[in-house]
Amino acid sequence: MPVFKRLKSALRKSSENLENQPEEQLYRKALKASRNPDLYLEFKVADSLDGRFDMLCLHMALIMRRLKAAEDTRCAGFSQNLFDIFFADMDLTVREMGVGDLGVARRVRQMSEAYMGRLLAYSTHLDAKDTEGLATALARNISRADKVQDKDRKLSVYVANAAKKLEDVEIETLLDARADIASVFMLDKR
Repeated sequence: MPVFKRLKSALRKSSENLENQPEEQLYRKALKASRNPDLYLEFKVADSLDGRFDMLCLHMALIMRRLKAAEDTRCAGFSQNLFDIFFADMDLTVREMGVGDLGVARRVRQMSEAYMGRLLAYSTHLDAKDTEGLATALARNISRADKVQDKDRKLSVYVANAAKKLEDVEIETLLDARADIASVFMLDKR
């Protein structure tokens, strides 16, 4: 089923029904973690629509990477549902911003393409343990800069640590949304 048909399907589901789905619960936990004010201060991320989207993409990419690495056959469907919920929320957000119906699909498509590019870049550098490449990808996507700065290197350490913590999370706790996402994405201020 094409992405946008799945989005329409996800949008038709009642919000009460969605709230009971583990994918929705996990998405809400990732959303909350991505809005931690300490992250914006520590890594000098713009507290703007773009900055918040970038941080949500980062946290969702880390969770999706963990799901993809699992050998559990349920993860593929769970990941797809999580993606659909993510972009149904983005669709709603764009609509609430007053974008007309004709512009919503284009904006959401651009956002989903941006997310997929980030997921690939972050996963590639994390898998290769390429900290400088990860810092470069973060500088480009979060700071919108061509040159890596200290804040990007610090953010890459945060990302690598969160990815490692996620590797230690039992997949079952992700699939039933019991995982303590707040502690996975806790900022170490040492």
